[in-house]
Amino acid sequence: MKQKTKQTTMKYSFLNQIARNILSANFKQREILHQLKRLITKAAYLGRPQYETAARKLFKFFSLNLNEISIEKLPQKVFTIGNAKLPFLNWSSLPGFNCPGAGTCFFWIKKAAGTFGGWCYSFKGWRNAYPFTRQLLSTMLERGPVYRLLIAAELRRILNTRKFKDLAAVPFRLYVDGDFPNVEILRFWMDTLKRFPQIRAYGYSKSLNLFLELDSTGYQWPKNYALNLSGGGIYENTRTALKVKNLPIYRGEFVPVKVSRQCLENWQKQTLTKADRRELRSKMPHQKVFICPKYCGSCTLIKDNPHACGNRDQFKNIKIILPVH
Repeated sequence: MKQKTKQTTMKYSFLNQIARNILSANFKQREILHQLKRLITKAAYLGRPQYETAARKLFKFFSLNLNEISIEKLPQKVFTIGNAKLPFLNWSSLPGFNCPGAGTCFFWIKKAAGTFGGWCYSFKGWRNAYPFTRQLLSTMLERGPVYRLLIAAELRRILNTRKFKDLAAVPFRLYVDGDFPNVEILRFWMDTLKRFPQIRAYGYSKSLNLFLELDSTGYQWPKNYALNLSGGGIYENTRTALKVKNLPIYRGEFVPVKVSRQCLENWQKQTLTKADRRELRSKMPHQKVFICPKYCGSCTLIKDNPHACGNRDQFKNIKIILPVH
């Protein structure tokens, strides 16, 4: 009889359950530690040492009393500097779970027993331990007032490092994965950006209702944040979206457009032809558009603001389009 091969894959469905249970318990310490124990046990059984090590570090950190925490005790990096595609300082949280405005971009998976969960392209990163545990850690830090002090302190520490301290402007992508989950966290981030005028922050959001809710309080928006309306959300092409476009932080729309397979392949290989560009621009006739070049660091030659998505001066109300098939 053929012996059954032991499963060694950390399934998305299990990680989904871990995150959901923590969120459902409103981030109570007891539940956080219980779910991390489950993750440690599962990782050990599957022979996934990276997941086990990362989960143990999170368990140790969240076992601390609030008066014991400090940025030196953070179990892993929460701000990262990406690769050639995104060479900027950036922040992420759990995708899907923190995206109240998600629509077609977050596909719900159904099973016989009912709703099982959703799928976002960002979940592909969960094949490796540290993207998942970093997003989980970031999500939990955002939800606690004391933990949010750590976020601001860690950001200050990073900006004072040799890499950034002498720069007049530091590009910062706020949410590569995830989004603003509620008004409280939206306000926290906007207040934090005001404290660090050196930062040139930008992001793509579908949480448009939260921006209007905060704006209705008379809130004064930071000058160093550029909001891009992200396609695929439930507020796309609604009155809410129209009102958000009047906010001073609004830059424009970031829109995926369907093109031929050849056009997409050429874009991915960085070999767009004149015909490809005509095809892309034809999707938005009589409108000002900028074709995303794929690599953020190569967007523009503007020294202090080198990314079109983050530039509210030169790229205000210009649709930035991304080819998809």
